[in-house]
Amino acid sequence: MGFPMRSVTAHALSAIMVLLAGLALTQPVRADAPPPTDRPFLRIVVIDHSPPFSDRDAAGVLFGFNIDFGRELCRSLGAVCSFDAAPFKQIIDDVAAGRYDIGFGNVLRTPDREQRLLFSIPYWRSSTSLVGHRGMPELGLEEAIRSRRIAAIRGSRQHAALVRLADADPVLHANLVPVSTLDDLWDAMRSGKSDMAIGPTLNVVHFLLSDPGDGFETIGTPMSDDGLGGTVHIVFPPGQHALKAAVDRALTALRNDGTYQRINRHYFPFDIY
Repeated sequence: MGFPMRSVTAHALSAIMVLLAGLALTQPVRADAPPPTDRPFLRIVVIDHSPPFSDRDAAGVLFGFNIDFGRELCRSLGAVCSFDAAPFKQIIDDVAAGRYDIGFGNVLRTPDREQRLLFSIPYWRSSTSLVGHRGMPELGLEEAIRSRRIAAIRGSRQHAALVRLADADPVLHANLVPVSTLDDLWDAMRSGKSDMAIGPTLNVVHFLLSDPGDGFETIGTPMSDDGLGGTVHIVFPPGQHALKAAVDRALTALRNDGTYQRINRHYFPFDIY
């Protein structure tokens, strides 16, 4: 059925500081970096325009779940951090190349990515949902692509899943409506260019809670098989094992002291972990 919706101890901290300080010494400081301090400096990149995880306000300032959680993570690590935003694929490439120290790109763990990146322990769980006009009958993904035009973000796992289904019956490619961004995804459905849209469940929920989402609901149940969901991880450049270990400890501490849950409640009506 769819749903319409408008401590780290002083000893451990000292160890983290030593590990991160050694990492920071080898990192070039960007022009937008804060003034040097005696604390380690970490460069963080988040996915560009992926509300409620990350977005920019009218002044261009980044905000969202990943920003708030990233700041708390930096506080727990005792680090000074800069934040930047980039498209999803660029995040993977830039972190793998060492241009950023930490990537909050909503990245699922896959064998090919494990060849290029280090992964934190999970920090939330992803799934995929179909969304359409309220009152639309429940449809599975294969049934939906056979009977409805579906918008999907080009290059996403959701788009890849639809392409696989359409390749088995090429006539179905006419029902696939590729778009570039989340805004385009919702606009295609609202304008009638598509009958439905498919995207990450938490982005779908954010849309349904917004004014533009009035009159829409999820169709069927969330999907996680065939690459459409799984655990989501923070990513690091290869070889940065000390930084990964420090972030894993800090992430666990933030869950244990309730900080993670407080940020979760601010953005989502349910636990996303």
